[in-house]
Amino acid sequence: MNTKRKLIALLAIAILISIVNASIFVYYPINLTISPQNPPVVFSSGSNSNGTDLRGNTITVITSNSGTSLTIEVHPTLQRNYYYDIAKIKNNDDLNTYYIKFRVTKSINDDRVNEAYLIINGDYNNKIIDLTSGGVQPSDWITLSSLGEFRVDLYIVLNSVEGGDITVGVDLIISTTNTESPPPTLPGE
Repeated sequence: MNTKRKLIALLAIAILISIVNASIFVYYPINLTISPQNPPVVFSSGSNSNGTDLRGNTITVITSNSGTSLTIEVHPTLQRNYYYDIAKIKNNDDLNTYYIKFRVTKSINDDRVNEAYLIINGDYNNKIIDLTSGGVQPSDWITLSSLGEFRVDLYIVLNSVEGGDITVGVDLIISTTNTESPPPTLPGE
């Protein structure tokens, strides 16, 4: 009987210890300072933004007041459609170079589209962003020099005009370094 009491006492102590251990929380302080800045790299309208598109439509290009978001609506027809200089990507920082990539967050997955590309035109090279393929593109960083600017063109090849609108989602990724890769997804996605 004494052994039975000892066993029950040991079991009670073990349960009490596990309850105590499970309810301890330790908080270490972390201090953060967040100092908002004006965006160094922004979108702006190109020379053909809000110009005449096919069948009386308009090449709609909308940038936010801060220049940190871009909305484009075009109205291509069958075959090959090239929209020239519909937007710009500008570095307003006169001291620093930045590096950019793009992340296709919602690729075009529509049988009516044979090809769809954003073409980023720099001084000496062009970079092609495939809008039918998701993920971070291109593989190497694009250098945007201080006060530099890129022209944004759009190339779309359609085989049918039947059906509704086709949408695509793209993020512009800006970095101060070209030695690390950006995360392929962000928290909450």
